[in-house]
Amino acid sequence: MYAIMICLDGKDDWIYVTENTDKCDMWNLKVQTYEDAEEAMEVAKTFQHPDKPENVMVVDYYED
Repeated sequence: MYAIMICLDGKDDWIYVTENTDKCDMWNLKVQTYEDAEEAMEVAKTFQHPDKPENVMVVDYYED
């Protein structure tokens, strides 16, 4: 599985992109995952800022 991470501060504060569960419950977030790396990369492009594409990355994601 793959997930998308976004850097908030341009250095080392990374968060996962999460699914919209239609619930306002920040303690039970569900990471948005993709089975295909290419699909994850395409979606990741939608989060990139033109001047800082390095602030978005696709990573391997393993659920416990």
